Amino acid sequence: MKYMNSAQAIMFLKDNQPFSKDTEEKFEVIKKYNDVRVHFLNHPDPQCIPLFLNSFGEGSGFGVYQLIEDVLMKFSIEQVVPHLISALKSEHIGVRYWCTHIAASFPTPSLISPLSNLLSDPDPDIRCAAVTALSQIEDDRTIGILKEVLEKEDDPDVLDLIQEAMNESKIDAAIP
Repeated sequence: MKYMNSAQAIMFLKDNQPFSKDTEEKFEVIKKYNDVRVHFLNHPDPQCIPLFLNSFGEGSGFGVYQLIEDVLMKFSIEQVVPHLISALKSEHIGVRYWCTHIAASFPTPSLISPLSNLLSDPDPDIRCAAVTALSQIEDDRTIGILKEVLEKEDDPDVLDLIQEAMNESKIDAAIP
């Protein structure tokens, strides 16, 4: 791997907002994306936060997308969440999907509203991720939101996850 500085890494991310769907032709680009990920893992720079959050294409990025969270964990909730709120509203399904998963690692009440909106996303995987992320936030409002969605949801996987989240929160609430 050739040495890369932060300016080059930032430029690469800016040029890939978001990535296109995973294809064999994209494999070399994803390898460079992973190099950028490793660079920022070793040289955290808050400029990369919104760029990573808006870089996700459809698919898994050949296994690299789930590793982006490691870079984001180098930053504080205060640094990540404003960009995460924005990315959760993205028109790109890959961005919404991966950012909803990332939201579970940044449990803060300011994510309740954008995550609640994703409970009506057309993609059941995004709805599942939103349930999981909401269940990580310690706030009394989340149970009420999940109860409401339980009545409207028709996907069995999402229903199971909501039920599981509600059961776990009751157990937590019962502990003195």
